[in-house]
Amino acid sequence: MRKFRLNEQQRKLWVVLVFLVRIILLSLPLYLILWANPSFDSLRYAVRDNALFAANAAGVEADVDEFVLNLNTVDGPVSIDIAADCTGWKSAVAYLALLLAVPGVSNRKRLIGLIGIPVLYAVNVARIAFLLWAVVNMGFGYFQVFHEYLWKLGLSFAVLIVWYAWLTKIAGKIKTEKFISY
Repeated sequence: MRKFRLNEQQRKLWVVLVFLVRIILLSLPLYLILWANPSFDSLRYAVRDNALFAANAAGVEADVDEFVLNLNTVDGPVSIDIAADCTGWKSAVAYLALLLAVPGVSNRKRLIGLIGIPVLYAVNVARIAFLLWAVVNMGFGYFQVFHEYLWKLGLSFAVLIVWYAWLTKIAGKIKTEKFISY
């Protein structure tokens, strides 16, 4: 096996190229899951119950009908559905892809990185609990702003922050020698 002789800048570019190719390949499971269209019912129940528990602690009361939360807001009664996308499963898949895409990291460090999934779950539950609190106390007019803009962007940032924390604190220095050869 021969090794390429790369300068430091070329090594960094090579690492970026390997990362990008891996992240593209690791995004394929997301599309397969989307194509299969699973219901995620057990995860929906867990998210609903945990978000409702957190919202109740903030003074929000709701009647539950399967995955629909019926709330009394300042604007009147509102029903909010906890859909499969509310579970944060896409964030978990994206985080796993980021975790696996980084080249030159030991599997042990990747396993430690799985701690990020419960962290992202907690952020997602807090997101929904806050959304319920905001709708009850501010009115349903704020739902669109918080749900569609603030929290979708916020959850994306949470994925990147948790991944960056793993990358800098746990993964450490990337061993480029392992994959710069042919």
